[in-house]
Order: sequence, then C-alpha cells, then structure tokens
Amino acid sequence: MFSDNKSDVWESISDLMTGLMMIFLFISLAFLWKLQQTGHKIADLKQAIYSEMVKEFPTSDLEKWGAVIDTKTMAVTFREPDVLFGVGQSTVQPRFQEILNDFFPRYIKVLTMPEFNGKIAEIRIEGYASLEAGENRNSDYDYFHNMEISQSRARNVLQYVFSIPAMADKKEWLRQTVITNGYSFGRASSGSSNEERRVEFRFITDDQQLLKEFEKLGIGVE
Repeated sequence: MFSDNKSDVWESISDLMTGLMMIFLFISLAFLWKLQQTGHKIADLKQAIYSEMVKEFPTSDLEKWGAVIDTKTMAVTFREPDVLFGVGQSTVQPRFQEILNDFFPRYIKVLTMPEFNGKIAEIRIEGYASLEAGENRNSDYDYFHNMEISQSRARNVLQYVFSIPAMADKKEWLRQTVITNGYSFGRASSGSSNEERRVEFRFITDDQQLLKEFEKLGIGVE
C-alpha cells in the first residue's frame, strides 16, 4: 500500500509539472506573438514617419543641405564636413547654422504630428569625427581625443537648435526627449567605408526602447 501511495504522489507531481510546462509554453508563445506584433508596429510607424519626412524634405532640400535620409534607420545625416565644423573643431559653422534654422523646426514638426503623439521616446543628435592626418586608428589617445570632439559637436548642435526662435515653445519637450552622443571615428556612415565629420539626427520610438531592453536579455525579433 505504501508503494501505491508513493506512486500516486509521483504521478500527481508529474501531472502538475506537465500542466505547468503547458502553461509556460502558452505564455511563451503569447509573448513571442506580442513581440512580433511590436516589431510590425515599429516598422509601420517608422514607415509612416518616413513618408512624412519625404514630404517635408524634398530631394532639392536634402541636396542643398548635403544631407541624406537613411531608408532603413530613418537617420538624417549631414555629411558635408567643411560646412559643419572646422577640422578638429566643434563650433557650429555659420552655413550649418543656416541649415539647422531651416531643417530642425520642420524635423520636430514631423515628429510631433498628432498621429505620432506619445510614440517618440528619444531624438538623438550624434556627432562624428574623422581620422585626420597624423592620427592613428589604433591609438587610444587619438580615439579619445576625437571622442571629445564628436561629443562636443553633438552638444553644440543641441545648444544651437535650442536657440532657434521657432523652438521657443518646444523647449520643455526637447529637454525631455533630445539626447546627444559622440562616436569619435568609431562608426562609418551608411554606405561608406570611411569615417566622416558629420552629424546625424535619429529618432527612437517607445516600442523600439522596449525591444532594446529585450535584446539585452538575448530576445530578438526577426
């Protein structure tokens, strides 16, 4: 009789474990489905924003500014180095100030359209520096020296766009949304094998932030 009771206990435990595994499986499938749907939502949202950006920034404007919009990342890249900053300098050049006067209020206008309300988590202003004559990719000094320059460039661009009169009523939103990053010469621009003096503006959606947290856990969406 003792043996039968022990067998009944193990059967009950086995049934319980099977039930828990089924519950876990259903929860996992539901989670992965939700994750996949989030990926689709991000793609749809970015496509909608891209469509509005194309309307707002015709090719003639982009060519005039020396800028491109990456169709994959949606980053707006200004890549005419002599227009942006002097070599080894971080002061925003007068011509780039004129470009920012034209570009930035329109960029913010797109990202704050009613249909995108509450969906933009961050706007990133990213500064980059190029390897100059005498600098060495493998030199720690050159890397960190250019890191300081690129961070200063991004910060100075942010400081300048804050001063644009058209942004006066958007400053609180900008304070909560805009961040700056400097990348030294560590990243090449899209479609280029070389580093450049350049500035990029990119937006991050709320759902993208969520997916990035999942990626840290090793969870991704194809």
